[in-house]
Amino acid sequence: MKRIIKLSTILIILSFLFAQDKGKSAISIFPTADAILDNLEQNYNRIEDYYVRIEVSIKTPMLRMPRKRIDFWFKQPNLTKIQTKGFAAIPKSGMISSPIDLFDNLSNISVIGAEYYEGKQVWILQGELNPDSLMFKNMSKDDTSQNLTMRLLIASSNWTLIRSETWMDTMKVVEIKSEYQSIRDDIYLPKETVIKFEYSGGLPSGMEETFGARHQFGNKQDDSQGKDLSGIITLKFSDYKVNEGIEDTFFEEEKTE
Repeated sequence: MKRIIKLSTILIILSFLFAQDKGKSAISIFPTADAILDNLEQNYNRIEDYYVRIEVSIKTPMLRMPRKRIDFWFKQPNLTKIQTKGFAAIPKSGMISSPIDLFDNLSNISVIGAEYYEGKQVWILQGELNPDSLMFKNMSKDDTSQNLTMRLLIASSNWTLIRSETWMDTMKVVEIKSEYQSIRDDIYLPKETVIKFEYSGGLPSGMEETFGARHQFGNKQDDSQGKDLSGIITLKFSDYKVNEGIEDTFFEEEKTE
């Protein structure tokens, strides 16, 4: 009996997905990409400012950096301040950022499916990554012949981006996975973010500036051209202080030091 009920449920869902109304386009139970962006933006806009302590661990042959503790402050729309001892590199792709900025880097983005991922119901979105986006802004015309796509997994329970994948043709070059915690007033912020990157045969010309190391991961140890690049960056976040009213002058002092 239970098997019959499950089968009936599946058939009902499929009928919603593929049903035709006298020649009209198919009806989908999936939300639109714009609707998902609206929910992500509402969550992001609840954050006026925050402080967080970040522990950064980098494992890659192209950069040697011991585990570092970083104090990080942020205030809307784009004020930031960092304090640490000695050299430290923070990957921009692993930090909390505006969902609008993320979607602006994509074209032809759509919801391609839904699934349960690590106990959470997620919407799966996919779009074409613009060659002039942050990661690929310096690529040559020859390099842009490669198909650049990004796949996003959005948890529907709290509208958080829990996983993203960047693909170059059929090769996955970057994977970012985040685990979130509830801070206050339905504000969810990362507890841990793990960034895995892998590229065989060296990076395309120009891409090394942002993906390879110099902007995101610090100074490289050697030339990346023609070499296999791989590694893992782990960010652990703790001691959040959210919406405590950080003054703009706090960030201005950083600029004048």
